Amino acid sequence: MFNTDAFSSGQIGSKIWLCEELERLEWTSDLTYIYAGWYGITSFLLLSRGKFDVGQIQSFDLDPTCEPVADMINENWVSKEWKFKAYTLDCNGHVRGNPDLIINTSTEHFDSMEWWTNIPNGTRVILQGNNMPHDEHVIHFNTLEDFVDYFALTKVVYSGSLDFNYLDWSFTRFMVIGFK
Repeated sequence: MFNTDAFSSGQIGSKIWLCEELERLEWTSDLTYIYAGWYGITSFLLLSRGKFDVGQIQSFDLDPTCEPVADMINENWVSKEWKFKAYTLDCNGHVRGNPDLIINTSTEHFDSMEWWTNIPNGTRVILQGNNMPHDEHVIHFNTLEDFVDYFALTKVVYSGSLDFNYLDWSFTRFMVIGFK
């Protein structure tokens, strides 16, 4: 069943924030991988905004129901020589290729660091996590400093936090951009 949380204000707001910061850097990419890409919303926003020069985006998620939805949402780019393609695949050791940028906006869901260990040193990365208590979050970060320290990039070009405040609860999303 389709999870409508993919379109919640926290999900969309954090992905727009990622797009804005990536656009400020004026990075380009031949091949971008998105780990735990879910329904391909990050890809859709990056491609539809038209400010990130990317040759191809590949999105990976364990959940087999995500691939057809992500391909449908990004169909405009699937049909353009595979500028976008979603795959059902475990990012822990099963992703092959030479991406020049890896994005993971779901770091709190990974119970293994194998995905991180397998990223070659020097690769550009964009990572997001949060401090929201949730049954599916296996890693919890209290502060931006905790988050940045956990991933220990060789070079940080951006780090920041974004607060989401609702009537009865709130959480903070953290982001770090740089080189592994």
